[in-house]
Amino acid sequence: MNTTRWQQLISSRAAREAPNGAWRPRFFRPAREDDAEELGRLLHDDARIEIFDTIGRQLADLVKTRHPRERLGERDVARLVGEHLNGTPIEAYGVWVHYPWSHRLVHLLDEAEFVELRTDRNKHKISGEEQAALARRRIGVVGLSVGQSVAMTIALERGAGELRLADFDHLDLSNLNRIRTGAHNLDLPKVVATAREIAELDPFLHVTCFPEGVTADNIERFLLDGGKLDVLVDECDSLDIKLLLRTTARAHRIPVVMETSDRGLIDVERFDREGDRPILHGLVGDLTPERVRGLSTEDKVPYVMQIIGQDAISLRLRASLVEVQQSVSTWPQLGSAVVHGGAAAADTARRIALGEPVRSGRYYVDLEELISGPEGPAAADAPRAPGPALAAAAGPLPAAEAGAVALDPARLRRLVAAGVAAPSGGNCQPWLWVHEGRRLGLFHDRARSESLADFQGAGGVVALGAAAENVVLAAHREGLGVRVSPFPREGDEDLAATFAFFGAPTPGAEDHAMDGLADAIGLRHTNRRPGQRAPLAEAHRAALRAAVESIPGARLGLLEAPAELDEIGALIGAGDRLRMLARQTHADMMREVRWTEAEAEARRDGLFVGTLELSPTDLAGFKICRDYRALELVRRWGGGRGLERMAQKAIRCAAAVGLITLPRARLTDYFQGGRAVERAWLTATQLGIAVYPMTTLPYLFARLIRGRGEGLDAETAEAAAGLRERYLRLFDVTDATAEVLLFRLSLAGPVSARSLRRPIDDVLVVR
Repeated sequence: MNTTRWQQLISSRAAREAPNGAWRPRFFRPAREDDAEELGRLLHDDARIEIFDTIGRQLADLVKTRHPRERLGERDVARLVGEHLNGTPIEAYGVWVHYPWSHRLVHLLDEAEFVELRTDRNKHKISGEEQAALARRRIGVVGLSVGQSVAMTIALERGAGELRLADFDHLDLSNLNRIRTGAHNLDLPKVVATAREIAELDPFLHVTCFPEGVTADNIERFLLDGGKLDVLVDECDSLDIKLLLRTTARAHRIPVVMETSDRGLIDVERFDREGDRPILHGLVGDLTPERVRGLSTEDKVPYVMQIIGQDAISLRLRASLVEVQQSVSTWPQLGSAVVHGGAAAADTARRIALGEPVRSGRYYVDLEELISGPEGPAAADAPRAPGPALAAAAGPLPAAEAGAVALDPARLRRLVAAGVAAPSGGNCQPWLWVHEGRRLGLFHDRARSESLADFQGAGGVVALGAAAENVVLAAHREGLGVRVSPFPREGDEDLAATFAFFGAPTPGAEDHAMDGLADAIGLRHTNRRPGQRAPLAEAHRAALRAAVESIPGARLGLLEAPAELDEIGALIGAGDRLRMLARQTHADMMREVRWTEAEAEARRDGLFVGTLELSPTDLAGFKICRDYRALELVRRWGGGRGLERMAQKAIRCAAAVGLITLPRARLTDYFQGGRAVERAWLTATQLGIAVYPMTTLPYLFARLIRGRGEGLDAETAEAAAGLRERYLRLFDVTDATAEVLLFRLSLAGPVSARSLRRPIDDVLVVR
């Protein structure tokens, strides 16, 4: 037979035997004349029928269970079966059940005896009275992945007299990791496949199917037609339907049970007892079906986090959620978890149906924790130690210069307030100000800025340079001349600068060319809000360059072409991924974050999440990333591309990406670079241009090049080297260049929140 011929035969046979939507078997009772005739016609007309006749064994099993105290031999059993048949031919006893979808004809005990024998082993875990009560109960199951396991378990126990099943979806091959059915059922509606499985287990159990799923149009029918449901089991994926189910179930006082397939969570809402109970325990507030309808899988993540609990989900699920729509299309489910959860949900539904005192709440039956023992929470990163008492440890400041004026307390505080308004990496505020005699000293509080991402503290020094620039501008506004001496003490890198103030023109004092920026000091802030990509005006570009280049040697490189912006967005995103997936840089980053307004107000440093301008989806993902154990799994899997997304989204709305550099990479260059940064930022503020520092890459490269990768694991160092090659095609820099600040320029709306500053009394020492 050639290939074409067998393909034709398969096609014609498949068309003839395509699965239909039938899920109800046919019953033939030969004791009735009409049924006997129909059964005969069926056997004559359908040559494909397979016959399964074990009625003799079923009868033997039945009589044994009815005489539990007796040790029956074969003759005893035969005698009791004969008495039971009472002259009825055995082939005519009971019922013949025809399953048209599989062409099987099965000889069974009729309903009462079938149910009696099939539930015999339920005794006395389910009493006879309880079994009879369950036969009058109606349970609805919406969503037939986990729901298939729930429905099958209820059917196994005969935990209901009617099962209502709803799911609009068809079986895909990817479903078979958790849905117990045969590959021959692929592309069959899930409700049909499940109903057939139940019918093959128990043809007498009443099953009602809603192959269109539950909708706003049919939900009342699903809950009420044929009698109100006694329990609703929600296992659907659609958030809008989850909300609709609960709202409507609450209106009709129907309890809801849900299982999440993660850590064995069973969620119970007893709307039958608590008619005003907030849906989903109030975890989603006043969220409505309309707000979530049509969301992508990615956009559902924050709501899923609210429903199942951000801090309660398993490590594997946290790690997997980072990979949604990256290396996985949706959140994963395991067959073991689905079967375990299906059993737990069925058990809970049965006890509610029997009137047992099951309370509303969330219950965990976490097998990993119960069997392996708790792993415990991730070790908390130790809080950053307070900086040393630099003022005491550093000794006296250099002698005041001749002609320097004393600062009264109010003026001193105004100057320092201007200084602390400067930007700093992660808002770490790495400064300590010491006023002694007629000189103000600016010390580097390294304990506040120290991190693996900041090679040799250069990023902290940039912040000190920006603070120094603000002091100069504020002093000029006060009518004072000022002389700045960076790193005035040989070998002492903690003393970053000293300031002397004068009431008259003084040689070597700062010029007044940038004084017009002083009014922008209090307005300057980081703006991470998304916007629309629009080109920089030529005048704005020139003003920014002039501000940077007013510092000798400083240069501003700008990327503005769409292809360049796309490439730098990809590189910045990749750098963020490396930072998140490396243990130490992840720990450094998490120390910067303040997760609540209360924490931000109490600490008044770091990055409050409200300033990050994250979408609900990105915020949910960022919270998942708090626990490095989850990211360690992501790294082991070779994943994490989703961690690049936030930076890429940020650059998609950039007018330009800028890089401020100086030709050499000494600490004095970074200090001067900080002054250039502040001049550019204050200029941008006056021009209405939003600035968003994105500095991971330059400082990662500094460690890679000048530190020979010290502190970086081999995998991170190798990946960073690959990024560096691409980066050098965008910017005119060498390994000797001080890459001071990489940042986004954009046109964006007002920020949601601004970073706070520590009180002056915490950062100023007066001797």
